[in-house]
Amino acid sequence: MVLVPETPGPLEHARTFHRSLAGAEWNVAVALASAGSRAAVVSRVGDDGFGRFLRNELTQHGVDATAVETDPDAPTGLYVKELTIDGAGAVQSAMHYYRSGSAGSRLSPESLHTAEAERVLGEAALVHTTGITPALSSSARAAQDELFADRGDRLVSFDVNWRPRLWAGREDEARAVLAGYLSAADVGQCSAQDAEAVFGTGDPDRLRALFPAPRHLVITRDDGATAFDGAERTDAPVPRATVVETVGAGDAFAAGFLAGVTAGLSLGGCVARANRIATRALGSTRDHVD
Repeated sequence: MVLVPETPGPLEHARTFHRSLAGAEWNVAVALASAGSRAAVVSRVGDDGFGRFLRNELTQHGVDATAVETDPDAPTGLYVKELTIDGAGAVQSAMHYYRSGSAGSRLSPESLHTAEAERVLGEAALVHTTGITPALSSSARAAQDELFADRGDRLVSFDVNWRPRLWAGREDEARAVLAGYLSAADVGQCSAQDAEAVFGTGDPDRLRALFPAPRHLVITRDDGATAFDGAERTDAPVPRATVVETVGAGDAFAAGFLAGVTAGLSLGGCVARANRIATRALGSTRDHVD
């Protein structure tokens, strides 16, 4: 969950916050549901008001929340945005995380084997994960490892989603871990900025050479996106849109691309759908599409 100040400025001056569903994987699920795809979340929340709010929000957005466990002891994880206005008048965000010891950080392989989780995983054509989950704890990383190892007929999608604060002091480990997941995925996604930070290059052709295994590899940039389907490549500019804040647009783009993959669209069709959904996330300070 995220708390967003009502007005930009230092957090010490903020008096009113709006709460909102957030988190990369949850944002993708909400955007997929908004695109008409069936979506479910496997996760954990605390036995508190924030946790109940999040489960209700998923349901209200058409996402199956039955596999979201309630932890009786750990609190719901959250982060707080700090908003500023840059010289061009655009809203910029800094994130302050409060996830250590949270219910989500206690995700484990056992979380995948509840009756509800086994049902939604058994029905899934595709499972989406990110580089955030393995950063939270060793048990969360073990759960992600199992999703990759025991995928059955499911496609596995992985978005690097580099969060340096969550990997502080473990940067070399992070690079190896994230490269391993990206290499093992069927659909790999990464922003050029994150790729530069983690893999030393944001160039699409160099990244394709580094990661030839995923059938689909998608690199997003400030000026557009490049997507590969095997050796096929397509490039698309950023569509025109009113931009309030960019946080969450990458998750919406990922959801649109995945919706295209599961619908059997062409590579160009997948990117076009991704761009359409991403523009919907740019018009507010919420992290997810409405």
